[in-house]
Formats: sequence, structure tokens, C-alpha cells
Amino acid sequence: MLWIALFLCTNAYANILKAPDSFEQKGKKVIFNDFKTVDSILTYNISNKSVIVTSKIQFETFENGYTVFDLIPKITEAKINGSPVKVSSITSPDKVTQYKLIEKELTAGTHLLEIKNSITENIEWSRDSVKSAFWMSDLKDRNYIEKYLPSNIEYDQYQQNLEVIINGNSKLREHEIFTNGKVTKKTKNHFYIQFPKYFSASSFYFHLSSLNRFYKEEFNYPSISGKNIPIMLYSRYSWNLRTAKTRTISTLKELESKLGPWSHDGFTAYIAGSGGMEHSGATITSLSALGHEITHSYFARGVMPIDGNSGWIDEAIASWRDNGYRSTPGPNFRTTNMSGHSQYRRYTDRKAYTEGANFMAFLNHELESHGGLISFLKVVYNKYSHKSINTHLFKKELEIFSGRDFSAEFSQYIFGDNYNQKIHGHAKENPNHPSLSKKELLQLL
Repeated sequence: MLWIALFLCTNAYANILKAPDSFEQKGKKVIFNDFKTVDSILTYNISNKSVIVTSKIQFETFENGYTVFDLIPKITEAKINGSPVKVSSITSPDKVTQYKLIEKELTAGTHLLEIKNSITENIEWSRDSVKSAFWMSDLKDRNYIEKYLPSNIEYDQYQQNLEVIINGNSKLREHEIFTNGKVTKKTKNHFYIQFPKYFSASSFYFHLSSLNRFYKEEFNYPSISGKNIPIMLYSRYSWNLRTAKTRTISTLKELESKLGPWSHDGFTAYIAGSGGMEHSGATITSLSALGHEITHSYFARGVMPIDGNSGWIDEAIASWRDNGYRSTPGPNFRTTNMSGHSQYRRYTDRKAYTEGANFMAFLNHELESHGGLISFLKVVYNKYSHKSINTHLFKKELEIFSGRDFSAEFSQYIFGDNYNQKIHGHAKENPNHPSLSKKELLQLL
């Protein structure tokens, strides 16, 4: 009866329907939940070189049990509904990932979780300023906003409000924040950021620095929707911003003509020379990967993946676009399990860049009489923009659009029913999304 009621109220409870299955562990029923709002305060103290985060999370559960969220940094204080509570680490049933478990059985309903934690990753201090960023990756487990702030799993979308305070020194330099949220500057080192409600754990972009440390190129892009889209390009070097502006405008025109109007409030790009990570209406990127990353604001952070089994879709689309929108009569590979992993997996299969792009080229050929793959992707984008999908929903929409059954093709090429890792090996690293060391990530600050 619970799930029947939820399906009758899909607008209100759509996110929880996308969560992984509940599971039993050590006699406890572990359940997932629906975040409503997260209000966090980040306090950077220059004098003692510390970052303290206090967060209040309103969430809802739909059955009785022990619920999970995630946070990598050490938790120093936790309360549930006003009472102190223990938070422990717990693994998924098949050991593919970990979560944070609230060690108190909750009844179905709305609850308040209060968390206090520190941040030590991707921060660099000086005598009168601080550099900090929420660098992320979709190619490693637990590498989204949970590296910094308490978050839900990627299936969920929720309102994140972030207050940022820099103090601890009477002679502080003035700071600025590059982000894809709406910034209100209260004082020269006190900010309030409101992120859109459609954001998920992988959407947020945040980069804090002393004022005017970067060169900037700001302008408005006239969208086909009639809106003027504010663009912020920034870099440590002035020479690459003119090229970045030209490529940004060209790519936006290309994608709007093919897929539809830009759906985000703006676009922010850090032309860092490396990095390569997409966010909703933002990116850290090299010049060569800029077009790839802008495409991800359509598929990845526009139409968003529910989980690690869904991330192949957007990487395959972006890579297919990079390859010139090819069309081939066959996928040109034997099989993969790009979407055949555990339901608890939280990162993208690297085969999406190669085999995934080839599969999109194959779909482009198969949909030739219907206007090609772009015609289908435009339908998906317009229907699911700011919503999340998985492979099964992508396949369902493809079959509705084409009027044919693609079960055999997905079974062989995507779900990998007969896939053998030992035979087919591991995918190579993609240059648009290189793996960076901790030192290299610090250098990007």
C-alpha cells in the first residue's frame, strides 16, 4: 500500500522511487530517504587554518528503519530531531560503496538531522586569504558533494543553501566565489549561496578565492528562449579567455539548435587547463574539453543520471558529439556491462567514452528514418530536463520514439548479460576526464 500511495503522488515523492532497495544488515533494516532542504554554514578561520561546517537537513522517510546519507569528512557532532545520535559507516550489501548510518530507528515521516564536520581537502591557506573548492569526479566512488558537505545519494534532488564566512584575521583580503548558485554578498568575506532545487549530489560548483586572483570574461549569451544567459569564464591566464568565449558561444549555438534552449540560470567555466568535471551550468575544464563539458549541462547535469548504472548515457552522448555525430550500422564492439553493475554503484563506467559513443553512433543509424539520434535526444531533453533518468527509462523512451524493440541490443551491448571482465578488460582513461592526484587538484585552486 505504501508504494501504491507513492506512485499516486509521484510529483511529491518521485525521488524516493529512484532510490536503491532497502536492505537488512546486522538485524537492522537500512532505508533510503528524500532530502528536502540542506542549510549549511562554512566557517573558514584563517588564524587556526580550519573549516567547520554545521548543517541542518530536513528529510523524509517512507517506512520505518535506519536511514542513511553520506559524508566523507569526520563528523564531530550529530543530532536527530534534537537529540544526540551516533553516526556510523555502513557498506552496501555487495560492498561496492559505503554510506553513513544514523544509529536510531526512525518512523516514517519528516525528520531533522544536524551535523557538524570539518573540511581538510582541497584547501590552501595563506596569511590573509584562503583558496578552497569542491572538486569532484564521476569516475570514482563517493566523489561528489559528500566529500565536503552532508548529502544524499545521487538519485535525490534537494535545495542546498550555503552560508560562507571567512574570519580569523583583522587584515583579511577580500574574497570571491565562483559558483552555479545565486550569490548574495553580505560583507566582503560573508556570502550566502542558494542553489536550485533540482540539483543533485553531483550538480554543485563552488570555488573560493581571494578577489581578482583570476582573469575573467563576463558576457550575456542570447538564448533562443529569449533569455539572456549570464556567462562567467575565468582563468589564471588571460590569453585563453578569448578562445574560451568563442568556443562557448559556438557550442551553445550548436547545442541549442539541436537540443533546445539552455535550461540553467547561467554558465560558469573555470578554464583551468585540466580538470574536466561537469556541473549543472558550470565546469572546470581545459580548452580542448570545453565543448564536451558544455554538452554535459544538457545530458549529465540537465537530464541527470540516477546512479552509477545511468552515468554511461551522458558520457556516451557527449563523446558521440565530440566524434562528430557519427552514424554506423553496428556498434563495432562485442559487448559491455556499462549498465550492468550493482544497483548501489555510484560512479560511471569508463567504457561509456568509447563503446558508449559507438553505441550512440549505432542508434543514430537505426533512427535515421526518424530524424536520427539528435531528434530523439531533443525529445528526452525537453521531457526530462532537470529530472533524473536511468538506462531502463532511456530505453523505454527510445522504443516509444522509434516504435521498435531494442531489448536484444541493450542486453548485449549495455547490460552485458554475457560480459566477462577477464576477456574484455578495462576501459582506458579519457583525456576529457583525467585522473588527477591530490597535488594536481591543489594546484587547480
